[in-house]
Amino acid sequence: MLLNYETSRLKLQCLTSAFAPAVLSFYQENKSYFDRYELTRPRNFYTIGFQTGILDWEWNEMQAKHCLRYYIFLKNDPEQIIGSVNFSDIRLGCMQNAAIGYKLDHRYWHQGYAYEACAGGLEIMFREYRLHRIIAHIMPSNQPSLRLIQKLGFVYEGLEHEAAEINHRWQDLQRFARLNPQR
Repeated sequence: MLLNYETSRLKLQCLTSAFAPAVLSFYQENKSYFDRYELTRPRNFYTIGFQTGILDWEWNEMQAKHCLRYYIFLKNDPEQIIGSVNFSDIRLGCMQNAAIGYKLDHRYWHQGYAYEACAGGLEIMFREYRLHRIIAHIMPSNQPSLRLIQKLGFVYEGLEHEAAEINHRWQDLQRFARLNPQR
């Protein structure tokens, strides 16, 4: 498992709970932008305690190869988190698939960073984990995310009715998938 990865402009890094203050700050600064598309959050989400706990849990899950989350940093500003790309529900063996998720600080939108980070993450999952398939679930109203996932080569598979609770309401999600081009 690669804990650090670099693209042409970005540094992707798996973080320990020591980074909880930086992760909390990232979420707080983007709350109004993320909440409309994120799963309904627990009330204590915006606390150091919650972020410490989730980073510890993710670290253990990454070691077990159940998930992988990279936080995104600019190479020329390696202290400031500008986003994350994650792969959850990793299934090895005969399934060889995972789900992709991503988010980017609103101040860095429309500069190609999300595409660059996701493309790097996909390369890791296909090459290092040897996954066969990556899926994405996106709200039909999230046009920027729909454009990004299609640019990354994902193909539309269908609509999942009331698939996730977002903003305390069950929302439909569009399902996309990309197969490993090496297979």
